[in-house]
Order: sequence, then C-alpha cells, then structure tokens
Amino acid sequence: MSGNCLPREFESRINEILPSMPAGIFEPKLYQSFRINTLKTTVKEALSSLLGILADFQMVSWCPYAVIVPKNRARELLDSNLVREGIFYAQGLESMLAVMALDPLPGQRVLDLCAAPGSKSTQIAMHMQNTGTLVANEPIRNRFFKLKSVVELLGAQLKLISVDGRRLQMREGRFDRILVDVPCSCEGRFILGEAKSFGFWSLRKIKEMSHKQKGLILNASRLLGPGGVLVYSTCTYAPEENEEVVDWFLRKTEGQFKLTQAHVPGLNTYPCLEQWQGRTYDSQLKLAARIMPDERMEGFFIAKFVNSYYK
Repeated sequence: MSGNCLPREFESRINEILPSMPAGIFEPKLYQSFRINTLKTTVKEALSSLLGILADFQMVSWCPYAVIVPKNRARELLDSNLVREGIFYAQGLESMLAVMALDPLPGQRVLDLCAAPGSKSTQIAMHMQNTGTLVANEPIRNRFFKLKSVVELLGAQLKLISVDGRRLQMREGRFDRILVDVPCSCEGRFILGEAKSFGFWSLRKIKEMSHKQKGLILNASRLLGPGGVLVYSTCTYAPEENEEVVDWFLRKTEGQFKLTQAHVPGLNTYPCLEQWQGRTYDSQLKLAARIMPDERMEGFFIAKFVNSYYK
C-alpha cells in the first residue's frame, strides 16, 4: 500500500458495508457548506449580505439555514467579515443533520457531551434561541479552548465544562436532550491522496473507539430524563462503532430506550446492517440512518433514542 492509497483492509470492509458504493466518495468534496448563525442575524439578512460577496451559492432543501458554495469560491466567504464576525460558520452538512435530529427546543435542558470544536453546540444554542440550559462538555484541553473561542464568536449562551464524558455527573437535574457525537475512526472523512486523513486507521483503533463510545452513550443515558431524546452519531462506516454500539446499548438498557426514526426527508440514505461478521443486530436499527456520502457531504451515521422510562 502506498501512502496515498486507502488501506487494503479498509477497502475490503467498505465493499461489504457499501456494496453499491457510489463513484468518487473518497474524492475531495466539490462544495463547502456554511451555516447561517441566526443568533446574530436572520436568514434573509445573511443571504442579502452574502450576495454582496458572491452569488454562486445554493440553499439546502432540508435545512433552512444552510448554504453550499463551490469549493473554488469558498475562500471568498471564508476570508470575509461575514465569517470573521460569526454571521456565517463553516460546518459540514452531516454535522448540522445531527442537531436537526436532536431537535432541541427553547427553554429545554440540553447536553452536548462531546462538544469540540463547537459546531453542534452553537447550532443547538441557535435552535434554543439562547434560552433554557445548554451544557457543552469537552475533556481535551486544546479542544476545549477551540470550543470556547467558537462559542464566543457565534454568541452562544451556554455552560462550558471539561470532564471525561464517561464519568460526568450533573446534580442540577436531568436533561431533555443529549447529543453524543462521539470520537470515532473518521472513515467518512477519508480522502484519496491525503494520507493524513487515513494514516491512523487500524482495526485496533476501531476496537478502541467502540469501547469508548459504549462508555459515553451509557453514561449519557443516565443523565437523560424520562421521555428525553438522545442522539448518537459518528462520521465513520465501521459497524463496530455504529450498529454494534447501538445494539449493545439497547441490550444493556433492557428496553428502557427505544429507537425512533432518524431519517431526514430529501437525504440519500442506505440501510443499516442487519448483521456483521456473524453478529445479528436488533431489528430496531432500521430506524437509524446511514447517510450516503456525495459531492456535498461526508458519510455519517445517526441513531435517535427516546427514554421510555417513566417513574
């Protein structure tokens, strides 16, 4: 294997996971996506300002505050005051999708368990209109300060904490919504010719991530109130980090948590795996979503749970 080729073992696995794999999914994306930050402006005002810089953009049908710009024009927006002042924020469409699935509402108590660099936390604050209680957690020091700077730039009002998410305890009460966008093997971000995007990959890394992810989602479930919603997401294809974690969690919580529909109309999805390497998964997994990568967005996985326990 050359430094610019995907690992052979990964290629073998992805051909099983994505038997009808679209051409070019590991090529650089043709578009850069941006989120309009409605904590500082309105969509209408932002689009009017954007037209003063470039007209070569498109709205996203399933997300009312997202725009995409051709990669070869994105620098014009990135270097503008609209980004420097936090009016527009560069964020992947798949990242925005996780918060849309979470559907946080004004006045709720919400936790973003793995929050850096702050894209999703500030998007959550936007949905909540800077009301209620939002807690954003990031245990790694340098990533915590990146999170802090993004929060300040975008004008989000929230509480920042830095604790291992597997051990976090909250005495102020349970949450209505929890996002668990876990650290993962990042297979959805692999780019041919860019060895740094996949040079760290190994089956051992997948196993380590899966173990960590199980600890994060299980502890998150203890912090969620009755009737609350928990969204688990990754940017990887590995079943050990997606279907296996969800299946394990459903069994571990013994019926307390139920999967609910995670699909968003207008998105190209493909079925979750029913089994992998001799292990059969819970039939509820048909409600989770594997997002098909394309020229605009990376591969992604989302599972949405409801805490059905009432006392």
